[in-house]
Amino acid sequence: MNQFTRFIITVIIALSLSLFISSATAKVDYALYGELLERYVDEHGIAYQEWSRNEVDLRHLDSILAAWAQVDVAALSKAEQKAFYINLYNAAMLQVVFKHYPLKSVKHIGLIPFSIFKKDFIHQSGRKLSLDDVEKGILLKAFADPRIHFAVNCASESCPPLRAEPFLGSKLEAQLEEQTRLFAESDRAFRKNEAGRYAFSELFKWYDDDFPGEHPALYLNQYRSEPLSVSQTFDWISYDWSLNAVR
Repeated sequence: MNQFTRFIITVIIALSLSLFISSATAKVDYALYGELLERYVDEHGIAYQEWSRNEVDLRHLDSILAAWAQVDVAALSKAEQKAFYINLYNAAMLQVVFKHYPLKSVKHIGLIPFSIFKKDFIHQSGRKLSLDDVEKGILLKAFADPRIHFAVNCASESCPPLRAEPFLGSKLEAQLEEQTRLFAESDRAFRKNEAGRYAFSELFKWYDDDFPGEHPALYLNQYRSEPLSVSQTFDWISYDWSLNAVR
């Protein structure tokens, strides 16, 4: 083996090792996004009014999404990819709310009700994605995890609340489990009327293929401290699309 051949092989090995290390250690910086969530989000909703008055923090949100547009998602681990797309959905939803704030409901953004979910406005790796692309075309399709429904936030009262911290690949399982448990125990997921009849979130109707069995209680009982009957007939809770602003 001549000296030139050894040099070429050394370069190839070095480049391969560099790519491997880069892929194995790829991370997304969520520090600033986490600060914004901690500042403006709690169990009562999102402080849109306060946030909208802070021009610096509005620009911070825009800069976060601009940075995430350049993320090489393929270089992330599967858990980090899943966390990234959940965070991308939630941050993009916040951004679009502020671009139309003040507003009563995201369903009224655009000429056609709910059209904002189909509009391609999210930039990522040279693509333009819609909220539906991120949730249904990427997250649910690639990961097939029903807990995603309790992690993405549609900026509406009936939607599972926005988590007040970023999702991270390193603790994603614990975060998704907690999000699902909190939703399962809340009156967003289940209510009983005066006659004792059950009613469940319409999420279980819209995404029935993502949940096992014919009865929503079959899934919710995995996360509830007090199991529900799986034989009772039930109604659907009318979805409240009003903005999930802190009261």
